[in-house]
Amino acid sequence: MDYYCKINGFDISPESNTGIGPVDFKVSKGTDKTVIEIKLTSNSETLHGFEVQIEEYAKSEETDKKIFLLVDNGKDSYRVKQVVDKFNERQARGEKPADVVFIDARPKESASTYKPQ
Repeated sequence: MDYYCKINGFDISPESNTGIGPVDFKVSKGTDKTVIEIKLTSNSETLHGFEVQIEEYAKSEETDKKIFLLVDNGKDSYRVKQVVDKFNERQARGEKPADVVFIDARPKESASTYKPQ
């Protein structure tokens, strides 16, 4: 990863402190920056992360490129709908909310588990 970033001029900084606290990741190439905030659905601050945190980090980094990565770990999965609803509301008002990426990390039975019938 370090080699790929180096030859392509990328910088991936975890826990980059933007002055208002650390954003989970900042990816940049020159002055082109993207901030990435990651939340689990079990985190009671999930909606705050989408509505406030990612926006503040983007302002601090002077970018409109932002990604909110929401990991559904099977706890409080209703927060996925909350984030989708807020995203749609903000778009309907003409705002540019963070792009939302969902990861379904809910526990699942192993596909390699053999169960004879």
